Amino acid sequence: MKKSARGFSLLEMIGVMAVMAILAGALVPSVFQLIEEGYQAAEKESMAAIAGSLRSHIVQNKSIPTSDSRTWATAVAEYAAMAPIRVLKNDKGFTRVLYFDPRFFTSVDSRFGGYNQTLGLATKPVSPRLMIISSLSGEVSANLSSAEAFSQVWDQGPKLLIEESKSLFIERVNLGSLFIRVVLNNAHKSQVGYVLEDGSEGPVAGISRAADGSRTVWVLAGTALSLNVAPYPGGITQRQTIISVARSMRYQFDGSDWYWVG
Repeated sequence: MKKSARGFSLLEMIGVMAVMAILAGALVPSVFQLIEEGYQAAEKESMAAIAGSLRSHIVQNKSIPTSDSRTWATAVAEYAAMAPIRVLKNDKGFTRVLYFDPRFFTSVDSRFGGYNQTLGLATKPVSPRLMIISSLSGEVSANLSSAEAFSQVWDQGPKLLIEESKSLFIERVNLGSLFIRVVLNNAHKSQVGYVLEDGSEGPVAGISRAADGSRTVWVLAGTALSLNVAPYPGGITQRQTIISVARSMRYQFDGSDWYWVG
């Protein structure tokens, strides 16, 4: 006579379910942690790529966008192979924010209004820094309208308004190395001219009281420089060059020829 198959008792089933619940309780946090770490790793890579694309935009277009979300996201998207919305929003759906040092161009706090290179800058930028900030845990919102507040976040000082963490990323970009000093000397009695990229012609004063005329401009790396002879404006282009070295450049006009001094 065959014995009937013995099934699980209620008590045994409860025991099995209790063990499964314990295992699930132990595994679920680990799974969520792994997912979160995946988000963090992806965001770190995305932020580095976005910063690199922003630098590419600046160098290629000789233009720095404003912190307006649509403006800078569109500028980055051109070089990041990403749609502007993917630049602006991280994988958690929170907005990435761009902050400029309030003393980018001047020694007093002011709102950064963007920059489009025309004749170049008369003086070196004071603190050409920017930060791209992204949080995976909420929207970023802070008033960094003073150089002190900006620097506190940049340096993660004791009075910071935004604290870097595993879920909050700060991509720091210093554009100082992109601005190159160009000195143009003119030993001729008449004004001569120069052109940056395909912009308008700017003057270099003629010699006065035995002193060469001179003009100093700060330009972005990779700028095409055209040097024209007299008369100004409208003189023919006598020399063209690309400003691509990370040091000062000096050119001299001796009355008939432009030449590189060093």
